[in-house]
Amino acid sequence: MQGEDIWTYRRFEPGQTFGVVDIQMDPIKHANWQDIFGPSPEETLPRGMLVAAMMEAYIRAIQPRPKGNIHAAQTLDFTDHMPRWGDTISIAVSCQAKEEKKGRFWVDFGIRAAVEENRVLSGTIRSIWAQ
Repeated sequence: MQGEDIWTYRRFEPGQTFGVVDIQMDPIKHANWQDIFGPSPEETLPRGMLVAAMMEAYIRAIQPRPKGNIHAAQTLDFTDHMPRWGDTISIAVSCQAKEEKKGRFWVDFGIRAAVEENRVLSGTIRSIWAQ
C-alpha cells in the first residue's frame, strides 16, 4: 500500500462525497443479530442494526485509512420509516467539515441512509483522524 493511497486528513475536503454503499439486511446478518441479542420476531430492523449498517458503510467507503483514528462522537436522526430484514439500505457518506484543533485532525462525516427513496437515518460521525 502506497502512502498516497491512504486517506489522510489533508485529502479530505468539505462537500466531498465517497459514494453510496449498499448494505443488504440478509438472513446471515439477521441470524448473527439473533445470536447476540436473541430472537427478533419483528420484521422491522432494530435501530442498533441500522447503526451497525451505518458504521459498516462508513468504514467501507473510506479505504484505506491510517491506524489510530478515533470515533469521537456521532449524532443520529432516525425517521419513522424503519427498514425491514431483507431490505437493502443505501448509505451515502460525505465529508461535512474538518478542522485542526490543538494538534488533532477533526473530521465530520455526513451519513444519509435510505431504503429506495425513503430516508431512514441521517447524521454525523465525528472522528479524530490519525494523520
